[in-house]
Amino acid sequence: MQNAKQARIGLLTDLHYDGSAPAMNRLYEAVTRINQSGAGTLLVMGDLVNAGSAFTARRLLREVEALCGMFRGPIRYMPGNHDLDHLSKRAFYEALGRDGDVPRFHFEFGGYTFICIDANFSPGGREYDSGNFDWRESVVPEEELGWLQLRIASSPLPVIVVSHQRVDCAGTHSVENAEAVRNIIGPSGKVKAVFQGHRHEDDLKQIGGTAYYTLGAHVDAAGPAVALLDGRGVRLVRDCQSAEEVLS
Repeated sequence: MQNAKQARIGLLTDLHYDGSAPAMNRLYEAVTRINQSGAGTLLVMGDLVNAGSAFTARRLLREVEALCGMFRGPIRYMPGNHDLDHLSKRAFYEALGRDGDVPRFHFEFGGYTFICIDANFSPGGREYDSGNFDWRESVVPEEELGWLQLRIASSPLPVIVVSHQRVDCAGTHSVENAEAVRNIIGPSGKVKAVFQGHRHEDDLKQIGGTAYYTLGAHVDAAGPAVALLDGRGVRLVRDCQSAEEVLS
């Protein structure tokens, strides 16, 4: 296992990649900087592409995979609502060349268990699929809430939860049952940080001993983020500044 005093994970969210030269250059530079940071793995947290058709979405996802593929380490992808405007979740992963990957998963890195949840469901539990949804309405289904609780309880390590949509508050960019998610996270005592995107603005909330970091959108020129996992816990660094410094 990675040494927690040295571990770094790169984080990108809300690329909204459209295939233009500026978008290509911006992503190339971001991946280059994450490589330079010494990150040992990269997590892309959703809304990878903006596309007008399924054909274009697949092409853009292949380009994103090629650019992110410059990262010198393992890469994991989460779908966001925009990625499912024209594709199913399965087709999203197939376009990335990741057949068999699933939108909710967990892995161990740097002395932590990362649990990546999938809130791309409409109220009632219907999966987002090829635009059959209103992005302002998202939930974590009951079955997945049970999965999250079990994964946290069974982890021998402290936990970091990752979600594309926000779970720290109410609003159009948050899951409708955010309180139910927090009611699993808080009482566990294990979750040290939550990383989330979707809102396009940096934010930081401390709720019940857990730091909820919302990462600004890559498409809006937010610099790449690196989470440092060491003896002091979890710290988020953006453009060589911590989130606490940026938001003060």
